[in-house]
This record gives sequence, structure tokens and C-alpha cells, in this order.
Amino acid sequence: MKKNVGFIALVAGLILGVTSCKEIPPFIDFSEPALLATDTTYVTSTLPQDVKKNVLIEDISGVKCNNCPKAADIAHDIQDANPGRVVVLTLHSKKMAAFTAPYPDSKDTFNTQAATDIIDNLYIGNILGLPIGGIDRKVFSGETQSLIPYTAWETRTNEQLATQPRVDLQLEVLRKPGRSERTIIANVKTTFLEQDETPVFLTVLLIESHIKSKQKLPDNTYDKDFEHNSILRESITSASGLKLADNVELGRVFEKGFEVEIPAKYNMEECKIAVLVHKVEKDNFDVLQCIEKPI
Repeated sequence: MKKNVGFIALVAGLILGVTSCKEIPPFIDFSEPALLATDTTYVTSTLPQDVKKNVLIEDISGVKCNNCPKAADIAHDIQDANPGRVVVLTLHSKKMAAFTAPYPDSKDTFNTQAATDIIDNLYIGNILGLPIGGIDRKVFSGETQSLIPYTAWETRTNEQLATQPRVDLQLEVLRKPGRSERTIIANVKTTFLEQDETPVFLTVLLIESHIKSKQKLPDNTYDKDFEHNSILRESITSASGLKLADNVELGRVFEKGFEVEIPAKYNMEECKIAVLVHKVEKDNFDVLQCIEKPI
């Protein structure tokens, strides 16, 4: 895949992948830039109408976590109840080996550097066990961290679905004539519906569903053909995102086209492109808008 590898993890995790509430140093991105097929920006006076806020659920999971299937069911039930308005990313860290290291007889491996970077660098709080996750990477009122238990995901998702959108996000995924059958173009159009005086970032990700591989179950038995969904496979930009601008005015539009070659090990028919617009600050990693489309 023509993509960024993701930036270097800044804080070493323990066996449970502990992230800290302490101040996080600035991001240093050593990866190569994403391959852009198109790249333009302008200001429009005609803003999109009837825009709704979509919500990101990130399910921090593991194949050796017996309660993780419960969290996965909740995340996808929320998604099913809100068609087109909820994006689910299932993240398996490389640093949580007790929960995420593949079994010797696993049919697939889910722990990726992209997932590790997101968990380590874009969340506030401590991971004391799995499952856990976040809604729009937001620290909600009355909370001190963005990591929250799966039992709270539905309530927090509904809160976010009811908020006013700050960004309109459009995504077109197509296969270009004359290119490899596994090469796609992801055209992203971001329109800001209000002024924003702090930096904004764009992240493009590849996810895959309907993957059968071994999983520990709530009764502590194992299912060798458990179906895993919304698995984060690759980060097309760096996991921290591609900076759009240091500040934007009302009506600022960014159009970017990403050329992506899908690795042969993934089933293209079960893959989607997910796009996030978000913050990257020491105490604010909020996802302003998100969208996904099948390949």
C-alpha cells in the first residue's frame, strides 16, 4: 500500500498498553507523505445543507479478551441502529500482548502499528484492562479521560449524534480505468461549517470486516471461526492525520484524492475506507466528523 507508516509511539506502554494523563509531547511524523491524486482548497459561500454529525466508535479490543465480543456487539448494534451515521473502528494494539497477540493457530493477525499509535497518542487516560474504547475521542463533561467502558458507548454516541456538525465530509471511492484492479482512488471533500482557529487534521484509514479468526469468548471458551468486523488494517495517512491547516474560516473547502493500493492479503469486497476530521492537541483529540464507504 502507498501510505504513511504512522508516527513513532511517544510513550512506552506496559503489558496492558497503559496510556498516561500526563502531558504528551508534540507529534513527530517521520513517515513519507500520502500519495495525493488531487489536492486543492478554496472558500465557498454556498454551504452544504441538512448536514448531520456522524460519530466514531473506537473499540479497543483483543483476541484473548473474553469480554471483547460483548463490546463488539454493542458497537455494531449502535451502528446498525444509526445507518450511515456511525463509524466503528476495532483497534488491536501491539503493546497489549496479553490480550492482542495472535494465537499460534490464528487465521489472521489484527494488532497493527496504526492501531497502536492511535491508542498511545490520541487518547487521554489509562487502560487498566479490555474492552474499553472511546466516542469521537472526546473527554465528556464530568470525565477526566476519553477512554470509557463499553457500557457507556450508546449514551455517549447518542449525545454526539445530537450535536451540531462543525464539518461536512464527503467521500467517493472509485476504481480508475487503466490501473491495477487493487488500486482505488479515495476522493475526500471537507467543508468547514464554522470558523476554527486551531489546527485541523484529516486521517484516512482502511478497515475490513467479516474476517474469521480465533477469539476468546465470555465463557472462556474459544471460537476458531469467530467473525471479526471493522478491523483497522492500515493507515493511509499517518495515524495522527494529515494537517489541513492551522486555522480555517467559514466555508473553507479542502479536496484531496488519495491513491491507494489494497494489499492482496485483504478481501477487497469486505473493505471500506474511513475518513476522520479531528484535532491533535495535548488535551483535545476530538473527532469533528467521520464517514466510511465500501470499496
